[in-house]
Amino acid sequence: MRSLRRTLLAWLLPPMVVVLALAAAGSYQLLHEHQTASFDEDLADVATATVIHVGLQDGTPALLAPTQSETILRSDAETRMYFALFGSDGRLIAGDPALRVPPAHVNPGPHFWYANVAGKTVRATSRQVSVGGGPVTLAVAETMSKRERAQLEALLSVIAPTMLLCVLAAVMVLYGVKRGLAPLEHLREEIQARSYQDLSPISDADVAEELKPVLRELNNMLGRLGEAQRTQVRFVANAAHQLRTPIAGLLAQLDLVRAGTEVERAAHLGQARSSAERLARLAQQLLSLASADPASNPEVEQRACDLSDIVRDRADSWLRATTQRGVEVEFDLDVAPIRGNPMLLGELATNLVDNASRYGARNVRIATRHWGRSSLLEVTDDGPGIPEAERGRIFERFYRLDNESTEGSGLGLAIVREIAQRHGASVELSERPGESGTRVGVMFPALAP
Repeated sequence: MRSLRRTLLAWLLPPMVVVLALAAAGSYQLLHEHQTASFDEDLADVATATVIHVGLQDGTPALLAPTQSETILRSDAETRMYFALFGSDGRLIAGDPALRVPPAHVNPGPHFWYANVAGKTVRATSRQVSVGGGPVTLAVAETMSKRERAQLEALLSVIAPTMLLCVLAAVMVLYGVKRGLAPLEHLREEIQARSYQDLSPISDADVAEELKPVLRELNNMLGRLGEAQRTQVRFVANAAHQLRTPIAGLLAQLDLVRAGTEVERAAHLGQARSSAERLARLAQQLLSLASADPASNPEVEQRACDLSDIVRDRADSWLRATTQRGVEVEFDLDVAPIRGNPMLLGELATNLVDNASRYGARNVRIATRHWGRSSLLEVTDDGPGIPEAERGRIFERFYRLDNESTEGSGLGLAIVREIAQRHGASVELSERPGESGTRVGVMFPALAP
């Protein structure tokens, strides 16, 4: 699991350390160049002070510096100085033979370079003067002791503040991230302290602006959960009521069977069977409703199928049921390819036919069609129809137009709507064109036939 805190620190601390390290490296480089220039200037002063002692002795160029001056120059306990005087032909006239002037530096003007004398690294400079009509070159060098010590001091003077800045910056970043995430922690604590039954919206009065969109969506989800909870409570209450009626009727008829004449017992058994059938149908509808509900059954296999084939598969069972009610059923089936779950689609069609044949219809017509990108399942009946004012509620669970009737449960069209939505279909309820009755059309996204 990714941590927001660790992610923020990973994006803040390493770049900060890199920036400070680059700043320290740049500062050290500038300080080093300044120190090198300062030491080179001192070395150049020594060369300038020494070159004035170059002159002629017995007609040849020579270093005429008093012995005491050379002893003073070489007497530094920390730095060793080297001198060398070269003629125009590059021959050593006087001084340390190990000190040489690179060929590129044998010309007028000051030059600086690094050399190796007696196994030690030295910094050298040269001056060219004219003596006796000919040019001579004086080279002066010093060991690196003072320079190295100064470089180490410069490095420490840069590293120490940089490390201190890194520590202070890290502390500030840690504190800033902690303070920045505090509103999120407070929101978490508020949610954790809530009862699972408390689905009221969370106040955004003290919430950071960046968290308000998240809180808004969370409150929307709580609202949906509250509505789902209320719907579930209503569903359970209605289901209990609907189950209680046929169960009570079944028990009453079974009790009456024990007494009465043979004819009365037969009548009571018939009524008990009717109650049992209604109870079985109600249980089947509740199972169908649960199967169609995405919350309880999120994964439903869908495949290419045809609405006309689904109707043919269920036709025999529909005919047996409608014949007992004295209802005629007509079929007008064309190829209507869709992608869906045949079992749920069969239950959708069954509920349409059952709903149409229960309430006063004498003729029910089932048709399937294919138009371009849509396939249609249509069920029409010649019953009394549905008042326009009631059409908005007819798809609600357990809602019935004839509340005094015990024939239906008010789940048929609710199941139709749930299954249709599961397949991306739309349901249209209208009057039968030109005649009394009801037309229910379910329009599905079609597959190419």
